[in-house]
Amino acid sequence: MLTLNLNLLYTVVNVLILFLLLRKFLYKPVMGIIAQRQKQVDDALNAAETSKKKAAAAMNAAQDKLRNVDTEAAARRETYEQQAETAKQQLLAEAQKQADAIVAEGKAAAEAERQHKLREADAQTTALARAMCEKLLSRNLTEQDDSRLLDDLLEKAGAEHGN
Repeated sequence: MLTLNLNLLYTVVNVLILFLLLRKFLYKPVMGIIAQRQKQVDDALNAAETSKKKAAAAMNAAQDKLRNVDTEAAARRETYEQQAETAKQQLLAEAQKQADAIVAEGKAAAEAERQHKLREADAQTTALARAMCEKLLSRNLTEQDDSRLLDDLLEKAGAEHGN
């Protein structure tokens, strides 16, 4: 029933031998190269992922530092503004004290000058009264003489006080 044909047998054997040869010399080396390439690709992807994570961490650290620098700069600026305001207030207070001292000194000088002028006026009035009394005592005066002397005294006092 079944007859084996020799050609069929050679063909099957040749296909098997060809399969074994191709498998040994072609399939295994190609699969080895493919496995190496796959390993290289996987390693490159892992390295890229690691680099990406490192870059993200470095970026976050840089952003944190930048935020800290901004915060620190704002704090320093506020501190400097407070110091400047304090210095301004101190300068204003010192200037006010100096101005008050100058005004007080001026008032004291004006009061001293006024007191001096009053003493001079009292001295002049006393001298005029003494001179008038001496004239009156040295002679007997009439009412007209009294009036004239009084007018002279007032003129002298007004002229000396006006100068």
